Amino acid sequence: MQRKVPRINRFSQLVRSFRVIRLLLWTLWVIYRERRRVVRARERGNYEVQPNIEVLIDVLVAFRQTAIKLGVLMIKLGQFMSTRADLLPERALAVLASLQDEVPPEPFEHVERAIEAEYNKPVKEIFSHIEPTCAAAASLGQVHKAVLAKTGETVAVKVQRPNIDQLVTMDLNSLRFVIWIIKRFVDTNFIDLQGFYREFRRTVYEEIDFVTEAANAKRFKEMFKDDQTVYIPNVYEEYITRRVLVIEWIDGIKLNDYAALDAAKINRLEVATRTVKAYFYQFFEAGFFHADPHPGNIFVKAGSSPDEPVVAFLDFGMVGSITKGMKRSMRDIFIGFITRDAHMMVGALARLGFIGEGANPVAIEKAIAMILEQYHGVTLGQMREMEMDDIMQDIVNLLYGQPFRIPAQFAFTGRAVGTLVGVSTGLAPTFNFIEVAAPYARSFMGLDANSARETMQEVLTQLLENGKVLLSLPRSVESLITRIDSGQMEVKLSNFPNVRGRRGRNTNTAGVAIATSGGGRIALFFMFLASMGGGIYLTNLHLNAPGWFCLGLAGLTALGTILKR
Repeated sequence: MQRKVPRINRFSQLVRSFRVIRLLLWTLWVIYRERRRVVRARERGNYEVQPNIEVLIDVLVAFRQTAIKLGVLMIKLGQFMSTRADLLPERALAVLASLQDEVPPEPFEHVERAIEAEYNKPVKEIFSHIEPTCAAAASLGQVHKAVLAKTGETVAVKVQRPNIDQLVTMDLNSLRFVIWIIKRFVDTNFIDLQGFYREFRRTVYEEIDFVTEAANAKRFKEMFKDDQTVYIPNVYEEYITRRVLVIEWIDGIKLNDYAALDAAKINRLEVATRTVKAYFYQFFEAGFFHADPHPGNIFVKAGSSPDEPVVAFLDFGMVGSITKGMKRSMRDIFIGFITRDAHMMVGALARLGFIGEGANPVAIEKAIAMILEQYHGVTLGQMREMEMDDIMQDIVNLLYGQPFRIPAQFAFTGRAVGTLVGVSTGLAPTFNFIEVAAPYARSFMGLDANSARETMQEVLTQLLENGKVLLSLPRSVESLITRIDSGQMEVKLSNFPNVRGRRGRNTNTAGVAIATSGGGRIALFFMFLASMGGGIYLTNLHLNAPGWFCLGLAGLTALGTILKR
């Protein structure tokens, strides 16, 4: 038995392409225009300029309404833009956030046709029963509850929407055309539309391949196999295809169904804690995370007691990963934050892909320095008392007001964290997000007991390398001065007039010689200050080995200064 899904005719394709191009051209132009105005103003030091929020909201409301009518990729594009704090300010992002809950389901006739086309047999031979009403509808597919004819097990059947490949190709071509038009006529250095397209395209093609989703689910199953607080449903290998996926049915309570959780007498604070801990394990330890944590994808199952709930994750189409190289750069950002080194943070952000080639690093460094100044001296205890929403707001404002571009993985991470903050606060207003995050962050940054030795070795190696340079600095300076005094090297100062004395000697050059004649002692003095400061700072962080190395280096430079006399 072979049942084919009807294709979209040429006229319908043209009409849809015209509507999509018109929608995208206006939406992306307004997004670009408002962000350009804000970024350019802040590069000039004017931090009072704000985007026209009302115009942005009007455009995005119109986009959302049309996207729901067009369906499929336009809904997914709206959801993708709702993760991009580099493209839209916070209030505008909120307009698109509800798209996940507004997706209309396809008729059940399509579901039957798609299943029979994939398995080449009648639906009744595969499922003894399948619910005609969908349990959940997403932009690219929908889920129905069913019972396997072979085993009698209750399962969830995920089926792609009709003509998904054709629609995705058409709409991606329209999006690429609109981006080409915008890039042809305006300067887009501060907003990477081409990168946005590539990331969106890759994400979509990964999500419409249910074979990939099944592999993701199995990987999560392996990750949490020893964790009794988290449950990952089983995948039925026999029924995996590119367009249909059969997975274990989960009976549970949605994460945001507070009334049902209370009726079941489940400890909501423990639910929030276990959910957030599961995500921090994914972020900081596994480096592989569930990138779509809206409440419809997280269920709560009853455990051995109301205080021992089990958190079940669903829908593994959108995932993110954090590589070792990314972790190293993230550590640099953290170290730059605690040492108030904006330059170090900018370098790490550039390595992670947040800063494009045309960006102004000086302006970005200045903006980051302002944020560092705002949080300077704030202790962990004080951070625990701060509202996480306020911190997130500062980060969003920084991303939007500067020429940052968020790589897809970090867009997913930001979206996941933002969703978790809202969900955990709704579950338990007393839940302390930072308190739970702190141990994972310390471990990730190498500040816990298990990673302290590795961290100290890295710091010591870096200090040794820097120490070699510092120890050779006085000798190099003295060699330079000797060459200047002997006439082997000429120093030219272009910003000063060439005034000559009675003996025909350049007085500027003489001034340099006078100022640098004690260069060896000056270099040793600055080396002493740097080593002493570094030693005190590292010992305060309980990094004793590198700290004492710096203090010892300070002692050697002090001795060198005395001997120079």
